[in-house]
Amino acid sequence: MAAVSESQNSKFIKVLYGDNQEQLFNPCCRTLLLLEYIKESAGYDPNLDVDLSDENGFMVHLLRCPPLAYASDLLESRRTFILVKILKGEDGVEKIEPMLENLKTSRPMAFERLTSHGGGRGQDEGGKKKRGKKSGRRR
Repeated sequence: MAAVSESQNSKFIKVLYGDNQEQLFNPCCRTLLLLEYIKESAGYDPNLDVDLSDENGFMVHLLRCPPLAYASDLLESRRTFILVKILKGEDGVEKIEPMLENLKTSRPMAFERLTSHGGGRGQDEGGKKKRGKKSGRRR
């Protein structure tokens, strides 16, 4: 698996991390393999637990997916994601730390969701937003 350019393939995702860095990745692989490759490409410690959130701060939860699940089944192509670090506290509670340095100023809503107590848990396990019932009256 390798990072891809837009002209090579229509199936790619953009991952934001570090000091305004971004890189394209091919999600047509197993979820854990994608996360390992993202860590390697971005120069992070291979023992670090990372995951992705969407641009609005909703967690994708690739780490919670079955080990043989394909990232392309869970991530929409041509979308942008933010790399996040998953830390486990002594009490076993997960803490999410965005790995995009300027997130607080560039995407304040995403920063708030990711760093608040809930940690952007407004999505289902696959990272796709749950559909709510339409509000309003039928005509």
